[in-house]
Amino acid sequence: MTDISIRRDGLNLAASVHGSRDAQPILLLHGHSLSRDTWDEIARRLCDCHQVWTLDFHGHGHSDHAPSYQFADYVADAEAMLRVLAKPPVVVGHSLGACVAGVLAQSPHLNLRGAFLEDPPWFLGEETEWQRSVFPKLFPIVAAQQASLQQENAPLAAYVAFVSNAPSPKGGVASDHIGPRQLLSHASALQRQDNRCWASIGSLLAPIPTNGEFRCPTRILQADPGLGAALLDGHEARLARANPRAEIVRYSGAGHGIHRERAFEEKFFADLMTFLSAIPA
Repeated sequence: MTDISIRRDGLNLAASVHGSRDAQPILLLHGHSLSRDTWDEIARRLCDCHQVWTLDFHGHGHSDHAPSYQFADYVADAEAMLRVLAKPPVVVGHSLGACVAGVLAQSPHLNLRGAFLEDPPWFLGEETEWQRSVFPKLFPIVAAQQASLQQENAPLAAYVAFVSNAPSPKGGVASDHIGPRQLLSHASALQRQDNRCWASIGSLLAPIPTNGEFRCPTRILQADPGLGAALLDGHEARLARANPRAEIVRYSGAGHGIHRERAFEEKFFADLMTFLSAIPA
């Protein structure tokens, strides 16, 4: 793995690359409040046959903080990353990163080879759909606790305790379902994230052109709507009407962070490999 820095409108964005430069590239995009190392396990397993890139969105991980955290800014981060790649990539995204990947897949100016979207909050820019989700209750709690810990200059262990003991929609607490390495990654991401990222979260997704068509092969993973999914019941039908060629797979029993859950990480990886193998080189 090699860590690099790329520039976007005066900002330094942190990224990493795994594998050979001669291999087909894959770009992995993280969700809100996470960072690029949420993909470490996936990247290590992919890099034998792919060139794998991971990116910290601005305000996250090791990337610069910024005055603006609008959806277009996150898309611009990813576009800056794409300009570094030597070949058209497959873009894989989780949550916010899945929405960014989906918008990139709609662009007539980009030549993506495919898009793999993990539980995208595709329709949560609509106020009625946002209110149907778990996020209006969950996000203020996380934002407030993060602000408190950052103000106290709390050690990483305090963030680990917070994410590990958070109640899970699946029952119990997060550490019952997510492994220690992923919990540490999330804790570190919360410690580094600019708390101002939360200010626009309710309206962040409104600009997504939800009726647009994906212009490359696309697979969409839907977490269990009863367990905190961002792609709610009925959203898969709306996506299918706009994109009849996209494949939508529901993960019954999975929470929003499918790739992070011990019970589903192998299934996630197998589905990703099946998708990648079907895309022409």
